[in-house]
Amino acid sequence: MKSRKYNGGSLVAEVLKREGVKYVFGLAGGHIYPMMEACEERGIRFIGVRHEMNAAFMAEGWALTTGTVGVCTGTAGPGFTNLVTGLANSSNGGFPVFCIAGKARITENDRNELQDFNQIDMVKHITKHSRSVSEAHRIPEYVGRAMAYCSTGRPGPVYLEIPRDLMEKDVEAAEAEFQETYRAAGAPAGDPAGIEAAVKMLGEARKPVVIAGGGVWWSQAQRELEEFVEKTGIPVFTRNAARGAVPDTHGLCMGIAASGSPVLRMALAEADLALVVGTRTGYTMTRDVFPRSLKIIRIDIDPAQLTDQLDVTLGIVGDARMVLRQLADAADSTAHTEWVEHLRGIKNNLISAAMPLAMSDQFPIHPMRLMFEILKRVDPDTVVVIDGGDAAKWGNLVLPATGPGQYPGIISTSFGPLGVGIPYAMAAKLAHPDKRVILLTGDGAFGYGAMEYDTAVRYGIPFTTVILNDRCWGMIKRSEARKTSDEKEFVGLDLVETRYDKVVEALGGYGEHVTQPGDIGPAIDRTLASGKPACVNVMTDPGIGPLL
Repeated sequence: MKSRKYNGGSLVAEVLKREGVKYVFGLAGGHIYPMMEACEERGIRFIGVRHEMNAAFMAEGWALTTGTVGVCTGTAGPGFTNLVTGLANSSNGGFPVFCIAGKARITENDRNELQDFNQIDMVKHITKHSRSVSEAHRIPEYVGRAMAYCSTGRPGPVYLEIPRDLMEKDVEAAEAEFQETYRAAGAPAGDPAGIEAAVKMLGEARKPVVIAGGGVWWSQAQRELEEFVEKTGIPVFTRNAARGAVPDTHGLCMGIAASGSPVLRMALAEADLALVVGTRTGYTMTRDVFPRSLKIIRIDIDPAQLTDQLDVTLGIVGDARMVLRQLADAADSTAHTEWVEHLRGIKNNLISAAMPLAMSDQFPIHPMRLMFEILKRVDPDTVVVIDGGDAAKWGNLVLPATGPGQYPGIISTSFGPLGVGIPYAMAAKLAHPDKRVILLTGDGAFGYGAMEYDTAVRYGIPFTTVILNDRCWGMIKRSEARKTSDEKEFVGLDLVETRYDKVVEALGGYGEHVTQPGDIGPAIDRTLASGKPACVNVMTDPGIGPLL
């Protein structure tokens, strides 16, 4: 009887299949083709993008909207380097992304052969774990280990490179070292003494708040968070990957936790206790929003994060889901009705103040009117993706997170790469085929991934992009304008009134061009109904920046 053999690519695909991977995002290359082919044979769909940076962003988008590992790939040399921006962003945000790159043959090392390059030294400092495979039969071991590193503890990107000769090499089935599973179940709970102390502090607080960050999402603690705030009656703010963990429509959710949010600033200025779960201070939520007199309980799976930038009253090391479960079980049922109503009043007053702008018929279109028209079309079955500079600021000010994993975007890290929107939107639609996906982006950010409409058309991935087109790099232009009072011309900051809708149409999608406020809503409705990858190119007033 003839023995079964695997080539190196089949060994990769076999482990990915066992670990539940559904998609691999990448760009075709000879170094990785055996893996691409083997994945398709096992029901793992290969999504071929037009630029590897967008493959890495699609893997991030998959992780942000599913809570599971996203897998990306690129061939050796420039294929690999094009992935690096995405890996750096995943490192900064703590996203579980598994990058598998091709590598020149071992026999070609240091001989100036095609795409031979010292890749691993480039990524050691921006990955949680990075390795180069040296023996074909050990590929399953390396792939399984990478999946474990990605998704345990604080998540992060992992890099594995496989030389072409090993990717193509045949291995006898008996030599391939497979395991039944590569990730053990279970997560660390909080110290019981810490839980007891936290419950006592929460019981004594009169104006407590909860700030929930990405750790809630990566531990899939959204149910535990909602149960905890409902039992204790404590208002909650969410940020980064935790947006929507408690939906913005929930009576206890006060919206986004960001330094620019007047609701958060006013809440923390008056609060007597803040429970901070699974998030870091820094970009979008700086330490200055926390008064020094404020008592802080901080929960994080990484002990070093507990005291980073903040003086905490109590720190609890543990998985967010486990600790929130412990707190929900131990806490008394309470209500903070007056406190919640006070914060809701602040929130409602801000909404009322913005309504004249939201209803504005001015020409050129006011960005707030555009936000309002998008807002009217967001429901619990809509995923909202955010990209861009000014566009992201407007979007995060107005657009709601209606459910867990339904609000991925540039705000999720402090690395701040533009261009995440289109790949995030495609990944979100693949993950949630029954939901509508609306991407808000700026005209500058749109350019990074515009060619991926070709990818969306080829693979049948419908979503709608709404472009806030102010014909400039608005965030930079406004910041530079504040620094000078003279009439200097701006350098490299002006764009033109490009018909991006026609670009999308040329690639096989559906496009609309909007210049009048009253046309925004109908145009969005038509793109959503088109069933195609679509774009609404909205010309907005370039002289108006975000309110906050």
